[in-house]
Amino acid sequence: MKKRIISSLLIMFLIIGTAACGSFGHSKDNRKTNDDAYKVWNIDFNEEPTTVTLLTIGDKPTNGMTEEAVAEINKILLKRVNAKLDIFYVGWDDYLHRYNEIISSKNSNIDLIGTGSDWLDAWPNARQGNLLPMSREMLQFFCPETYSRVTSAEWDKCSYDGKIYFIPENEYTQWTNHGFIYRADVAREAGYDKLQSWDDITGYFRYIVRKKPEMIAWDSDGTNTIIGLGYLMSQKKYNPIYEVTTYGLWGAYSDGDGKIVSPYYEGDEFIKFAKLMKEWDMIGVWRAGQKGAGDETDEFYQGYSAVVQHHTAQYYNVIEPLLRVKNPSASAGFYWFGEENANLMKTSILHGAMAVSAYSKNPEKALMVYDVLRNDRTCYRLMRYGVEGIQYVSPDGKKMEKPRGYNADRDDITTNFWWGRRDDYELLDTEVNWNDYYKLLDSYKHVAVDYPWDGYDFAYGLDQNKLQAVIEVCDKYIPEITYARYSIPPEAEVTLFRDALKAAGIEDITRQLQKIKDTH
Repeated sequence: MKKRIISSLLIMFLIIGTAACGSFGHSKDNRKTNDDAYKVWNIDFNEEPTTVTLLTIGDKPTNGMTEEAVAEINKILLKRVNAKLDIFYVGWDDYLHRYNEIISSKNSNIDLIGTGSDWLDAWPNARQGNLLPMSREMLQFFCPETYSRVTSAEWDKCSYDGKIYFIPENEYTQWTNHGFIYRADVAREAGYDKLQSWDDITGYFRYIVRKKPEMIAWDSDGTNTIIGLGYLMSQKKYNPIYEVTTYGLWGAYSDGDGKIVSPYYEGDEFIKFAKLMKEWDMIGVWRAGQKGAGDETDEFYQGYSAVVQHHTAQYYNVIEPLLRVKNPSASAGFYWFGEENANLMKTSILHGAMAVSAYSKNPEKALMVYDVLRNDRTCYRLMRYGVEGIQYVSPDGKKMEKPRGYNADRDDITTNFWWGRRDDYELLDTEVNWNDYYKLLDSYKHVAVDYPWDGYDFAYGLDQNKLQAVIEVCDKYIPEITYARYSIPPEAEVTLFRDALKAAGIEDITRQLQKIKDTH
């Protein structure tokens, strides 16, 4: 029955032509055009409304306010597409394992899946058959406004073997490049106007240990290993492939010959990193063995930890504004990995992508709902910010602030709608220092390159058993090396790591990746 419905609707679409979709995408009267498009969908409002379940990442809220915002969203969805939205949360604890487990289940009743090629196994799940392959015609009909806002080249990056698996977040500017957030006021005490290199960070840490006994230089719990990749990207113009491992184990040098390499496995840079981490351990940058480590962000606000390791967006949108509120005498700065050699990649358009579950009972309705969530301004802002007057106020429709008496624990909502944001619908939080943020972005624009690996389907054609063996080696050695949890010289520890990588099959995987790149 479902195949017949799709076929009939697509035939109707071809007869009507693209004029309706064109007007839907470009009319100034958003509500009127949406209504016209829904007539084309020929929705039967006498039927029982369809519940569309959207999977997102994050801990489920418990204060009841998100449900109130979703109830307002559902008033719009019922009127427009005779559907209701339900949000399914995958909590942060062991999230990737649980995420993959849930979306691979044929009985999960999930329809829309928030995904990402660089952190949520988007391509492996497509390869395993967990995500619905879609044609351009299907998307153009059931998701017309979104379809009209994605270029043909961008759809190609979402495709494999002629089928589209993802809807990209191509209309939203975000920076998820990592670095160290530090106390700018304390850095000035140490003699630094700005921290701009790993040498500066090391000098800053030495000052903290010697002169600030009330602070811990970095109260890491010993699980953060992204700094190894950050160091490698700061030494050379290394562009990691995030789709293959979370470590960025393979990539290419943007100023090289395009050859796939692994600086973890070859070269001197990772040895230098190991030596630096041994030095940090001897300095006393973190607690011995990371025993008793607290929440580094909370401690940063309180003046107990001298850095937080996070990314640009978290720095400007959350940590810097909250520091000004919680510790008005303090100020923050941001050193981004790669700053000293101007090595910066833009965020992939598949970092926050939307997919449809291969096991969805209502894939067409799911696409309709997504089109409304992403493109109806009222629906969008309910998803992103909540109910105006309760979660936020926006007198000018461009900026927002919290209402008088707002209490985050009581009033906040959590939808984590990171799968289709749009710059032109976003509101600027008045608590954020936008002038400084735009200065940073201006400096980014002069050096940033597009993420070079969008559209490369690296999940296909790899020996998965060898890849898993390589990852297991990394899981053992990279945390050890990052926090100097070994007793032999750093060079010897890296040699052991590389020998284990070779035995696991890293050279075979490297050749396979090169073949995929060369035949793309």
